[in-house]
Amino acid sequence: MRKLLFCISLLAAGAAAAQDWPKKPVRVVVPNSAGSLSDLVSRLVFAKVSDLLGQQFYIDNRPGAGGSIGAELVAKSPPDGYTILQISDGQVTVNPFIYPKLGYDPLRDFAPVSLLTKLTQALYVPSSLGPKTLEDFVRMARANPGKLTFASGGNGHATHLSMGLFLWKANLDLVHVPYKGTGPALQAAVAGEVSALMIATSIAQPFVASGKLIPLATVGASTPDVLPGVPPLAASFPGAELQSWQAVVAPAKTPPEIVRALHDAVAKALASREVSEKLKAGGTDAVSSTPQELDHLMHEEYTRNRELISRMKLKVD
Repeated sequence: MRKLLFCISLLAAGAAAAQDWPKKPVRVVVPNSAGSLSDLVSRLVFAKVSDLLGQQFYIDNRPGAGGSIGAELVAKSPPDGYTILQISDGQVTVNPFIYPKLGYDPLRDFAPVSLLTKLTQALYVPSSLGPKTLEDFVRMARANPGKLTFASGGNGHATHLSMGLFLWKANLDLVHVPYKGTGPALQAAVAGEVSALMIATSIAQPFVASGKLIPLATVGASTPDVLPGVPPLAASFPGAELQSWQAVVAPAKTPPEIVRALHDAVAKALASREVSEKLKAGGTDAVSSTPQELDHLMHEEYTRNRELISRMKLKVD
């Protein structure tokens, strides 16, 4: 009986603490540099969350090691709701397989809260290459194995992995040309120095408008007005889509009442017109989820990328 009463008192204390949350500023660790897409998304979303909850949510940029430094910091922080993490797919589904000594376990060390965004990407070729459709490009690649090339923002970058997944599912052989960032990779594709590139539609759109790049297939497009008339990649190659996403998590063992309160505020922020429209203008879709849905996504993509990275024999530069 005493043990039961003790457990009840602990639960009551935890619930009371959660009801008071947040009673001081909350640190949002962003494992990317200031000015990055992740940083801009976090500042926009959590400014609204601050208004909703009446407490400051401030951004703490901790870039380095593909986001691993910031992720490890949060994984080892007290689970009290006052240090949370804006996390991207790379820190969950890529880093565990390319860094030999990772200071966190993405599936055990975090309490999922909600998705924040999904990024619409597309497969592009230079207009000088010739193909005007996905079928034309696949036909050319199969007729010239090992001769066509594709650019990426670097080994392990989302632009590398998304293209690698497509090549695997389509059974194509292209040569990887890594660049130091998406900017140089995009310029190489525009100049016709490489045969293909998979990148965010918002970044490539000016070059589509000028006729220098041709979009062949969309990846993760959630609305029909994104590159109208361009088919989704998954329609031709099921399972070939690797979509970049961002989410918010807390340290493992954070009280569920705090997770729920944070989730509800994030969902409201993402549903607001001022946040969703600004994200859309920046090339990302505001997408919330339940903690359970985010947990399922993390596990699903962790398993898939483990096989993908093994097939690609990917190592850190």
